[in-house]
Amino acid sequence: MKKLKILIIDTNPIIHIGFKSIFKNSMLFEVAAFTNNKNEIYNIINQLNIDIVISEIDFKNGNVTDVLKIFKKNNIQIPLVVFTSESNENKSISILKAGASGFITKNLKKKSIKHILQEIAFSKYGSKELNKYTRLKNRFNFDYNTEKLNSLSKRELQVLKLFFRGKRNIEISDKLSINQKTVNTYITRIMKKLEVSNKTDLYLLARKHIKQPY
Repeated sequence: MKKLKILIIDTNPIIHIGFKSIFKNSMLFEVAAFTNNKNEIYNIINQLNIDIVISEIDFKNGNVTDVLKIFKKNNIQIPLVVFTSESNENKSISILKAGASGFITKNLKKKSIKHILQEIAFSKYGSKELNKYTRLKNRFNFDYNTEKLNSLSKRELQVLKLFFRGKRNIEISDKLSINQKTVNTYITRIMKKLEVSNKTDLYLLARKHIKQPY
């Protein structure tokens, strides 16, 4: 089975070494290249047929938003995962809206990093590149999340769809003719039902499952 090639974008070469160690014996992933220069990214992706990019938020002469602009300009359809120690939810959601596929925080264990990348790879490449066990596991996770979404009330789903569209609480309040405190209550309840602990994960789950925003 062909391994999925990963490009690491970071200012610290130790990060490259760390990821190579994580995927040293992986049957699915291979760390194929490392750069800290925005101007090298396009050529590396094309020359090495990169399948996944892992990028720090800020690096030499650019940032992750610049990388996403390069993707859009050149119609590059590969997942980009942000590797960061930052926890600003507003910034995280903004980056997701710009096209990032997900986040890996620097305090995660190796097993969690592998799991996140497997989920992202499954959503992009599906059964073509993943083994049977991984496909079944991700299929189960997808169906389970669908069931959780189906448990939402009509009003909760309306709030979630507006949140997914980037509406602030005051805008959701105006749209649905409810007060902001009630909006906060709905969002808290939605997060509990969907078993997510922060708004970034809520946005990611909604992006996977919601096709027709309110």
